[in-house]
Amino acid sequence: MAVFAANSGSSAADTPPSLEEDFNYPGAAKILADHGLKLYKGDGHIIWTGTRPVEDDQPCTPDEIQVEQIPGVSGFYHCFKVLGSSGYLTLEIPGTFGVRAGDEIVEATAKLPEGDKKFTIPANKPVAIDTGEDGNLPQAILVEIRVN
Repeated sequence: MAVFAANSGSSAADTPPSLEEDFNYPGAAKILADHGLKLYKGDGHIIWTGTRPVEDDQPCTPDEIQVEQIPGVSGFYHCFKVLGSSGYLTLEIPGTFGVRAGDEIVEATAKLPEGDKKFTIPANKPVAIDTGEDGNLPQAILVEIRVN
C-alpha cells in the first residue's frame, strides 16, 4: 500500500489569477512609446486603430471616430473603431483641435483652460473642440470619448 503525503500549504503559484476586470487599455504602454498617445481605461468597445500624420492626407475611415490633434507644427489623426452600440474610453490627447464621429453619436469630454466641457458630435460630422486663439495652438486635452 502506497502512502502519499498531503501538501497542506499552498503557494502564490497555486493561486489562480483574479478574474476581476480592471478596464486598463491593453498595450497602452507600447502605444504611448510608439505613438505618444495616452490611453487609460475603457470597456473594450472603443479601440484605437492607428495614428496618421495629417500631411499624409490619410484621414480615418468614415465609420471611425477621428480625433484631430495639433501638438506643434504638424498634426495627427487618431482613429478609433466602435465595436457594438455603446462604449467608453478615457485617454489624454493634448492639442485636440476637433473630433469627427463615425457612424454613431459621440460624447467627448475635453479639459479646456476655462474648465471641462462636454461636446456632442453627431454621427458622421466633425465638431471643433479648440481651434486655438490669436495664433496660439489648441489648449484642449481630450479626456474621454463615449458612445451610448
